[in-house]
Amino acid sequence: MIPSLDEVGSLASAEVRSTLKDRYQAKEFSRELWRAMGEAGLFGISVGEEKGGRGGGARDLALAVRRFAHDGCDMGLTLSWITHQALCVESIQRFGTAAQNSSYLSRLISGEWVGAAAVSEQRTGAHPAGIQTTATPAEGGYVLDGKKLYITDGTVADLLVVVAATGVQPDRTKELTAFLVESSAPGFRATPMELNFLATSPHAEITFEGLRLDSAAVLGSPGEGHSRASRSAFARERSLVLSAFVGLFSAAAEACAIGYARRKGRFDLEGSEAASWIHHMSALEAYAVLATDLVEVAFDDPARWRGSMDILIYLGISYAKWVTWIGDFVVRHQVEPVFPLDLMLSDMKLVLVGEGIIYKEGRRRYIDPYDSGSER
Repeated sequence: MIPSLDEVGSLASAEVRSTLKDRYQAKEFSRELWRAMGEAGLFGISVGEEKGGRGGGARDLALAVRRFAHDGCDMGLTLSWITHQALCVESIQRFGTAAQNSSYLSRLISGEWVGAAAVSEQRTGAHPAGIQTTATPAEGGYVLDGKKLYITDGTVADLLVVVAATGVQPDRTKELTAFLVESSAPGFRATPMELNFLATSPHAEITFEGLRLDSAAVLGSPGEGHSRASRSAFARERSLVLSAFVGLFSAAAEACAIGYARRKGRFDLEGSEAASWIHHMSALEAYAVLATDLVEVAFDDPARWRGSMDILIYLGISYAKWVTWIGDFVVRHQVEPVFPLDLMLSDMKLVLVGEGIIYKEGRRRYIDPYDSGSER
């Protein structure tokens, strides 16, 4: 049975939010909380019952992630869940062999293991053309060498989906293949990377040095690492992040309103200030609908994902403006950013980081066509 939203909220408020301040200060990823999330069924929401999951769909997952972020106020742990679910669990469920499903899904769904993905590299991010990590065929398997950066949960992951170059395609582009790599394998090294936010979700530089992989470690088929595995996985991840931030934004707005009313004795916004508040709160309701729909597209019809890029651009840039507004509201009205508002404002930096990536795509679509230099 799919956990109800009230059950998700109860876990988030009772076990996540209640421990958030201490975990944030300690920069701690909690295995205890992770197992509790698994036991509550959170990691199996979108996994078929025949594979040990709860048999729900993308909408069920999107709503659960939003509620978890709202009631737990822990975007770091929420991001860890999204990465685990969208990049690792779903990739195995969709593209894994029967043996891979049997070996890994139960441990990932239960919370015994943490799943992650290692794609991004220096100066190229997750762009397939820039991937330098290689998996060289050798003795019935591969030897993995290279380095990945800013890998969510890289220091705590037990299993990672790793995309590496395995050759050259007929069109001279890189052949990219996805692999399932256990972090306990010789030749795997994870070094912590500091972000100064998302403290409960550790990030790492991952180095592979002569790490030997059996051919059974290939996820999907050789050469499909980007076209099927990473492209669809990142569509799922990014859509879920948008859904999670709606929950976090709502919690932050509630904390701001309470702080304002506590300082002034009432929530007495008038005129342009009231109009601005109404506008931004109603925008959250629109974001909730759009983000949930986007999750369904990413999970259920990835071929439509590119056609939904306009919605992603709109939400990405709008979210950044929303974050700037709530920050300005805190300063302008002297709202004391006491816990958990202080931590939520810090973790919203992720939105501003993502805005730069979204902006590049928006510029390519809406500015560059008019900047060709040719007469029209």
